Amino acid sequence: MTRTVENKVYNFIGNLSIALYSQGIQISLDALKQILNDHGQNYSESSNRGLGKVVSSAYDAWKEIDPVVHHAIAWTFIDKGGKPAWEKRV
Repeated sequence: MTRTVENKVYNFIGNLSIALYSQGIQISLDALKQILNDHGQNYSESSNRGLGKVVSSAYDAWKEIDPVVHHAIAWTFIDKGGKPAWEKRV
């Protein structure tokens, strides 16, 4: 059985987080936005507030499906201040 979430973007974020986490790499929301744009998603807002919500939603979506991916999302994606991006719920 493949562990996945229904939302294509959340699934991509989960898979990306595992790849980055396995190499000890943390990335900013700006870097994530560029990666998502390169893969056909449009994130062009001037701030990353909306993208922070997307990361937070992906974090929540993976919680029950795979705690390893859930943790990888929490650790991998950070804001400009170095704080976890999944905390961007507002």
